[in-house]
Amino acid sequence: ADANVLKTLHDWVDVWSSQDVEKYLAFYSADFKTPNGENRNDWENSSRVRISMPKYIEIHISNEKVTFPDENHAAVTFHQSYRSDYINSSFDKFMLLVKQNGKWLIQEERAAK
Repeated sequence: ADANVLKTLHDWVDVWSSQDVEKYLAFYSADFKTPNGENRNDWENSSRVRISMPKYIEIHISNEKVTFPDENHAAVTFHQSYRSDYINSSFDKFMLLVKQNGKWLIQEERAAK
């Protein structure tokens, strides 16, 4: 089970790095808890800009830890370093994934406390 969750996470990183917006958005569940409580369309529109604007995006993740609150949810913490021609950032992240139709989708994503 860990392996499937980590594969999803690494696929998400690859898609984000390749700046494929549609594939990136497909990683998020319909009930994704948007970072600032904005509606899904607004969040998707700002994501499109955020992902397509930079000339390049490089993302590396490390120190991944997976726990399962229940059989349909996975909580993941990891360290993310992000680099583009605009921003260079590095911080710990928390993600909650939900299993829907046999696929892991991102339900929540935020900086780890």
